[in-house]
Amino acid sequence: MIKKIRLMLEYNTYCIWLYDENDEVIDNDNPPEWNDDEKLTNAFMAVSDLYDTFYIDNEKEFRYVGCPDEKTREKLKTLIAEAVDVLKTKNNGKYQIQNDINYDF
Repeated sequence: MIKKIRLMLEYNTYCIWLYDENDEVIDNDNPPEWNDDEKLTNAFMAVSDLYDTFYIDNEKEFRYVGCPDEKTREKLKTLIAEAVDVLKTKNNGKYQIQNDINYDF
């Protein structure tokens, strides 16, 4: 049984990480019972999609370039807050939610 949901930003990766009772990663997705939840998926995909724009990834180079401006930084923070709210509402205490998102972007 899944015990913990961990939130992290990583390039080209969905923000939700699922952990079992032994604190080992079992998946990088919504919990199985919420797999078809479009609101949850769309909220976290919006976060991931914006965060991915902070990277250059082409045939010649891959590197983190960072957030381009304060407006984008605030937009990402808002998207994260909205996604976390959707998750907490959906969760209703079922899983431990560990927010490990680093806001230094």
